[in-house]
Amino acid sequence: MAGPESGDRGPLRAIQGALGGGLRPGEVGAIYARAGVGKSSLLVHLALERLLREEPVLHVAVQGGVESVRDAYESIFTGLHHAQKPLERAEALLSVERHRVIHCTRGRVPLAAGIDTLLQSLAEAMEFAPRLVVMDGLEPSEDELLALRDLASRRGLAIWCGFTPTRPVNDVAFHVSLEMVPERAVVWLHVRKGRDSRPAGSGPGEIAELAPIRLESPTFVAREEDAPLPSPSTRVKASECTIYSGGAYGSEAAFGEAAEKWGVREVNFTFDGHVQARTRGAHPLTEQELAAGEVSLAYVSRRLRRGYGEGTMIRRVLQSLWHQVGAAQVVYVVGAIQEDGTVTGGTGWSVELARMWNKRLWVFDQEKDGWYRWNGEDWVEGTPIIDAAAICGTGTRYLSPVGKAAIEALFERSFSPKAP
Repeated sequence: MAGPESGDRGPLRAIQGALGGGLRPGEVGAIYARAGVGKSSLLVHLALERLLREEPVLHVAVQGGVESVRDAYESIFTGLHHAQKPLERAEALLSVERHRVIHCTRGRVPLAAGIDTLLQSLAEAMEFAPRLVVMDGLEPSEDELLALRDLASRRGLAIWCGFTPTRPVNDVAFHVSLEMVPERAVVWLHVRKGRDSRPAGSGPGEIAELAPIRLESPTFVAREEDAPLPSPSTRVKASECTIYSGGAYGSEAAFGEAAEKWGVREVNFTFDGHVQARTRGAHPLTEQELAAGEVSLAYVSRRLRRGYGEGTMIRRVLQSLWHQVGAAQVVYVVGAIQEDGTVTGGTGWSVELARMWNKRLWVFDQEKDGWYRWNGEDWVEGTPIIDAAAICGTGTRYLSPVGKAAIEALFERSFSPKAP
């Protein structure tokens, strides 16, 4: 084995248990949800579980390029296995690369016949014969699903199709289907099996729905014991709320000042050499804790489409943001949204983390003087309140008066007795 199985800490242990060991050879499974819920991340989890057992996997992506898919694997793997020593992690990632082929179709929807031809070419040119095929962005028609089932049966493959439905999903037509339903800070995974009344590769049988599995960000960790979630209408008391930040000058200091005014607990992550404007709730990160947020600056540069040097300070700031965002249910950021959807400066990394981990995310754009919520596909203007017990407050050092007023107003309408 190249490294620890991702199922030990991710969603795979619960899914494998529900499915009796996972998707079998000759079976076709579906993963579906609305946009932005995390279908692509779950597909990567499923693929990593096989790859870390050194089983070959073909990853077919309809949207995006090879680099973005590779980045997703690296990010999820690092989140699951940050406790590994760097050398062990590098060796495991190298093994993942050796056992995986990524094929991107650039918007063209692949057909079963085309996948069959691709598999034949990979076998002849590379002696590569995958045991699992994950297809991100494919919503098969009834005829295509029949063709995929035939392909899976003939080649002894397990095939996962991940998609956002454009029509009602016929769960019984798949051997297994996983529907992802978001609810506040978690995602419920509804598992439906149509396989038990039919052999692999055969037609539909009766559907059996299992108890839903609760998954949590940032890495879709499955929880066995679920605490009840507050209803969307429940107001969070300031005394029950914690804000995670860095205590730096500018936006973070303003979030901390507002938190102290309203009696919100602060946790301000820091590290050697880091200058904080606020020391209330200071939480020094050890070298081991910082390493948990280790990230390639080349990866960050690709994600944010801007260059970063290899300086120790910027690396540690990014590692600290990993802890801030990871601890929160909702992320509030002050900055400026660019035309490409990213946010300026190092603050942009907290936004990217929140989007990758499917956190609820709000950005106050100082230039536009307004709050914007990420809905999974685009930024939508709105008016946030603090309605979660764990939040992250971060943003630019160059806080303007309008940005400071926005932070103060956020706390006012969230915790004031006069608030509606």
